[in-house]
Amino acid sequence: MEIDKEKEEIMNTKTIKMREFLEVNKIECFELQKMEDEQQTAIFRSRMQVKGQTLPLAILIDTSVYTLLQVQIAPEVIKEDKFLQLASFLNEMNNKYRLFKFVVSPDGDLLLNACLTAKDSNFDPALINAILGETLKFLESEYPRIMSKVWDEK
Repeated sequence: MEIDKEKEEIMNTKTIKMREFLEVNKIECFELQKMEDEQQTAIFRSRMQVKGQTLPLAILIDTSVYTLLQVQIAPEVIKEDKFLQLASFLNEMNNKYRLFKFVVSPDGDLLLNACLTAKDSNFDPALINAILGETLKFLESEYPRIMSKVWDEK
């Protein structure tokens, strides 16, 4: 695929590297959404199949040193009372698995985040891909336990 130089100018360096990595490795499961903001944010959207469920996945890349991988575990299910019930479990998981952090969005979405840091010069899309593989392995192992806690009515 030929790269449009005009479009490249409005994308940050890390986004260009990620897009090129996906193209070279023929990884075609991502859609690129470019935001019109000062940080030149780009969101690579896809889905992950885990235990028969399709989980939305996003990789957020901008001009900061942070790249965020985010998987939506459960949409709009963690209301205030459920959050209070789950807080101890989520904190335990956050302490046990240092790469991954569970957060609850203001809309009640249960999200799994992995944050990586890299300047433009040492941004490595292959590392992002490896972390995605680790994320899938982690979810294949822990998803049933996580969801049993989410749906527990205690």
